[in-house]
Amino acid sequence: MIFHSYVTPALSDWIFDLGLQAASWATVAIAYAWLNEEELFKDMAAIHVPTLILHGLNDKVCLYPLAIAQQRGIANAKLVPFESCGHFLFYDQLERFNKELVQFIEE
Repeated sequence: MIFHSYVTPALSDWIFDLGLQAASWATVAIAYAWLNEEELFKDMAAIHVPTLILHGLNDKVCLYPLAIAQQRGIANAKLVPFESCGHFLFYDQLERFNKELVQFIEE
């Protein structure tokens, strides 16, 4: 699920419209990448900068095992799980999202 908390119909429609506006080639490219994701995991070892992974535990778009794999595959990765959050955790828990982000930047 994209949102865990209630959203207004207007916000839901806006997000849906964003999806419709996305270029079809981009959607196809994403689907292709997902089908061949083992290639993406190889690239994670090349990341050598501190990396923050914020993940909503109720995310049905990118499941939590993906976040764990990212943390394991990226040196210096910090994984912060968010309970009661979907894919748009910045909406579900804006204050905590901002706090974690600012704290990571300041470290």
